[in-house]
Amino acid sequence: MPYISSSHYLRMKKKYREEVARHLAECARRQEVITYGELADRFGGIARAWGDALGGIAIRCHEKGWPLLPVVVVNKKTRMPSVAAVLYKDLGLQSESDIRAEQAKCFAKDWTSTSLLS
Repeated sequence: MPYISSSHYLRMKKKYREEVARHLAECARRQEVITYGELADRFGGIARAWGDALGGIAIRCHEKGWPLLPVVVVNKKTRMPSVAAVLYKDLGLQSESDIRAEQAKCFAKDWTSTSLLS
C-alpha cells in the first residue's frame, strides 16, 4: 500500500522546479550534500516547506530512470533526508542504507549527460 495518496503524488509532481533540480545535480556532481536550510536560503521559503518540490524532483528522476536527486538534501544534524519524506519508501528506498546507496548513485551519475546539466 502506498505511503503517498495519488492526489498528493500528483500535487508533488506539479511542484517540480527545474532550477532546483539543476542545483541538486550540480551538488551531486561535486559529491556534496545540501541542507534544507541552505536550499531555502538559496531559493527562498523555509527549510520545512520543501517536501512537495523535492517530491516533484524525485518523481521526475524516477520517471527518467535517474537516481533520486533529492536524497542529497539533508537535515543539518542527521545528515540524512527528512524522515517525513515517505515518498522515498514508495519509490523503493526502505532504509537508511537504501538512502545512502541512492546518494552514492547520485554522486556517481554523470549529470552532464542529462538534460539537467547538458
